[in-house]
Amino acid sequence: MLKKANSQNLISGLLPHVIPGGVVSLRYADDTILFLEKSTQKARNFKWLLSCFENLSGMKINFHKSDLMTINVDDIVASEFAQIFCCKKGSFPIKYLGVPLHYDKLKREDLQPIIDRISKGISGWLGRYLTYKGKIILLCACIISIPTYLMSVIKFPKWAINDINSQMAYFFWGNVGDQHKYHLANWGLITRRKEFGGLGVPNIKEYNMALLASWGKRFFINPDSDWSKLLLYKYRVNSPNLLWAKSEGGSTFWKSITWALAAAKHFIDGN
Repeated sequence: MLKKANSQNLISGLLPHVIPGGVVSLRYADDTILFLEKSTQKARNFKWLLSCFENLSGMKINFHKSDLMTINVDDIVASEFAQIFCCKKGSFPIKYLGVPLHYDKLKREDLQPIIDRISKGISGWLGRYLTYKGKIILLCACIISIPTYLMSVIKFPKWAINDINSQMAYFFWGNVGDQHKYHLANWGLITRRKEFGGLGVPNIKEYNMALLASWGKRFFINPDSDWSKLLLYKYRVNSPNLLWAKSEGGSTFWKSITWALAAAKHFIDGN
């Protein structure tokens, strides 16, 4: 329905000169983001299409639980759009699929919930009743999986990595409450691979870097995808290539990727 309306110029998505038809919607499960250019007439057309969808499908859209997000739009115009869609005006950052989205740098309070989840998970385990091998299994299988999704799209700041490492180290060495136990080895040694004398617990910083660098592989494998076209248009990554792209003026996601690819570039040069 949206594609046909877009082809008839009833609505318009973002960047139609980059992606054929423009970006009108992003959908995953029950999470949906709709995009629209700054046009009140096309906004009314969009609302009419949503009403048609409700009548044809029998499902109802809860506009009162929906947020209208605007960028570079006056408050008066934003209020007019919100009135058309019968929803409230939201503010950044927003969460989509669990990832905080912002056009600016994310703040500490945006990432703190992930750190709190890790602390809560560790505090519920009775570490003094577990062997070191059992602790390693819990750290590798449970704790590392909590921030994995977010680390695949955002470079974690130093404070967040240090907090996670501290929580993991306290659990591993058996710290309980205010009772402190001596750490018999540096955490950097614990996170080494087993063949290099470590215990195989993932290094958070390197794990974060590897997840972000995997976007470079996806870019080269599927250069015709919409997100690849967007990178080509905005950051000119074909001059000369993605590995030499600049991070200045980019989004948080783009700066995270370029940080990881800078390390991957040296790895590739060295091999």
